[in-house]
Amino acid sequence: MGVSTVPERFAATGTDTAVSITRAVTMHRIGVRLVFDERLDAERLERAVRLTLDAEPILGCSFCTDEFKAYWERIGDLDSVRAFTVLETQDPERANVEFQTVELGDSGPHAAVGLFRSADRDILGIKVNHVAADGSAAKQYAYLLASIYTRLGVDPAFTPTPNVGARPTARDVWAQLDSGQQRAAKKAKSWALPNWDVPATGQSGEGLTYRSEILVPGRFAELKAQGTARGATVNDLLLTAFFRACVLAFQPAAGKPLSLMCTADLRRYLPDAARLPIGNISISGSLDIARVEGESFDDTLVRMRERMGAWGSACYGAAPALNAEKMTSLGYTMTKLMLETMFRLSGGSGKTYPWFTNIGILDDARLRFGDQTPVAGSMYGPATRGASIIPAFSTYRNEITMCMGFCPGDMDAGVVDRVLSLTKAELESLLSQAEGSAQEDA
Repeated sequence: MGVSTVPERFAATGTDTAVSITRAVTMHRIGVRLVFDERLDAERLERAVRLTLDAEPILGCSFCTDEFKAYWERIGDLDSVRAFTVLETQDPERANVEFQTVELGDSGPHAAVGLFRSADRDILGIKVNHVAADGSAAKQYAYLLASIYTRLGVDPAFTPTPNVGARPTARDVWAQLDSGQQRAAKKAKSWALPNWDVPATGQSGEGLTYRSEILVPGRFAELKAQGTARGATVNDLLLTAFFRACVLAFQPAAGKPLSLMCTADLRRYLPDAARLPIGNISISGSLDIARVEGESFDDTLVRMRERMGAWGSACYGAAPALNAEKMTSLGYTMTKLMLETMFRLSGGSGKTYPWFTNIGILDDARLRFGDQTPVAGSMYGPATRGASIIPAFSTYRNEITMCMGFCPGDMDAGVVDRVLSLTKAELESLLSQAEGSAQEDA
């Protein structure tokens, strides 16, 4: 199959449309950072980036809307579009952060790559537009880029087969649920108003930047073992640590259900999800979990596991995602009006949500660029105007990174730093207690 077989236009999914509209309040950046201790081939990388826009055709499109619908339309001359940049710099980390903050516009393309190099390392920055892709799809794109780069090293004339299958939608997810799961999904609460007081100084959404923290460096395996001993996942531990950090940082009243947002990846319901075209098939909702005064980490963990178990039983996200598909059938203009009304209702309270997203493991085996594999890796997630407490957790090899985006004009960097440090401290305390118990038993 050649590039000429790619359709000129693709229908936007309900999630595509909804996310595009929420850019009024949210800065939708999804990014990957990969660190190499040797130099990549910049010319081969540039060619690989160009070919990804054919391999995943939606990324080589413009995002378009009219009164009735949103859709993707292929860019006429992709060879003239700039989707790759290379920069020699003394501070590649800073250059990559600056690259990650720049929005990918509707005109496309919807993926971009930057190579930032100093005398001792290359940092590869990858970003995709959240309208087209979620965190799992961003990883999928990074794996695709590595694969094409490697293939070009063997066959410089290589061209990929475009992935022109149907992009996943909430209707596909719903069709995979049995009648009992559908009933449970319909009963699940789909939304909650924000009710956290987080200090903010503005709503400009200007000057986006990121702060990151490596949590319990090099001790992922130990953390996983502690989770297993408690019947919990690493995700449960991270969510518990983040919630407890937010309670310490913002001191909400005890006994009141708190709107702790959590992202659900609906690919778990789809067969052969790894082969699907790049798309956004994730959705978020509130866990509504209360603060309990003086509660231990383990006791909070038990409650968090119960809430996550209830989420799983309710197939959380399937129903609200389906509702987004139904809403967009009313037309783009009506959908925009309805969602903007929801923004006003939630934003007028002066409250916000802490918003937990664990993008999961970056697979080093799928990130081989020729004979080179990154020595470090992490990911970036969205941020909001005003108070932004939206960490993106990601794991590479034996290290978990927590990254938070915010606008310094909208909130003090110290607030972000405090949430990062408190989350890290919760996990360090957990491991320290385990070490102490092991020593007593020895």
